[in-house]
Amino acid sequence: MLHMFSDESKARGYITAAVVVPAGSVARVRSMCSTWAMPGSRRFHAQKESAGRRRFALASLVSAAGAVQVVIVESDRGQHDLSARGAHVLALADWAGKAGVSRWVIERDESVLGADRHLLSAARAADGAGSFEYVHLHAAQDPVLWAADLVAWAWAHGGEYRAGIDPLVAARIRV
Repeated sequence: MLHMFSDESKARGYITAAVVVPAGSVARVRSMCSTWAMPGSRRFHAQKESAGRRRFALASLVSAAGAVQVVIVESDRGQHDLSARGAHVLALADWAGKAGVSRWVIERDESVLGADRHLLSAARAADGAGSFEYVHLHAAQDPVLWAADLVAWAWAHGGEYRAGIDPLVAARIRV
């Protein structure tokens, strides 16, 4: 059984990153990610962290390569965020259903919560996409969401950051 955690970046086109962890490794990965936040902070947010802190988190994530894999979903830069998000949610639902994901944690964004629920419900009704449970949580509620944030940020920024996560990428989906 696999658990999937997803977040997106809108920095350079619309990118959704999903971090996929075997159920038995989630507690260990969660504990690792919790070390990324600055003392007194409720969460790690790649965009707001120093380069050194991002490198620390990235090295930590890559060291968990046996327990972590990454799925990247990309759209063209010109695609509207809302339509891109819908396509990304459906693409990840399809991937998750085929990969055996049992639980999907999506970073909570109040502005798209209803649309996400509608899309996932419609996808299940249409073709049974994914028998997984899904939940929307705020980033502060689950540190593994910080890993998805870091991966989305790194992919969007390219260069050494993208190269750093490349060994973890199990799938790259273009929608």
